[in-house]
Amino acid sequence: AGIEQTKNDNNDDNDHYPPYKHRYALGLLCACVDGLWGGSILVPMHFAKQKSEGLGYIISFAIGATTVLGCAWLLRIIGTSLYRKQKLRETIRTLPSLHLRKMWLPGGIAGLLWSIGNVSAILSVTYLGEGLGFSICQGQMIVAGVWGVLWYREVRGSLRILAWFASAILTLCGIILLSYEHVKNPKAVHIRFPA
Repeated sequence: AGIEQTKNDNNDDNDHYPPYKHRYALGLLCACVDGLWGGSILVPMHFAKQKSEGLGYIISFAIGATTVLGCAWLLRIIGTSLYRKQKLRETIRTLPSLHLRKMWLPGGIAGLLWSIGNVSAILSVTYLGEGLGFSICQGQMIVAGVWGVLWYREVRGSLRILAWFASAILTLCGIILLSYEHVKNPKAVHIRFPA
């Protein structure tokens, strides 16, 4: 396997985490779910009225995302309460801290970057369509991968790094080839900016 265990995987402080092999399998499963759901994230926009596409869709998207996040936290609290056979108040007290004093800046920057990328993805799909627009947006995995390879050193060994970059180049070639298949979107919303 190309993934290496970290020093802390066998540390007693990590008793509340599943063993490494289970985390790896769970990580792969979650990546597949993200690919399925994340790849379909902008499909509902095509069912919106023409005036609600593009920038008009962002408010609807934000309301949906906030509602789902609230429901997910509620399910986590209720599920944990039932699993531990605790009262809801006890479960809420045992939830991990949000670490707002430490996380407000990096979390705020991450949220800002994600929001800019998300607005750009919505506009890309509006103008180019799902097949091309969202496919190009998946170039984000190459950017994330470069961070992982060069900064976090998650891939080690010259051969593995070379294989990763070869795969990234193949992905870029696929995106470029997709761009030649583009058919003009007849429902595209045209935004006129003042001169």
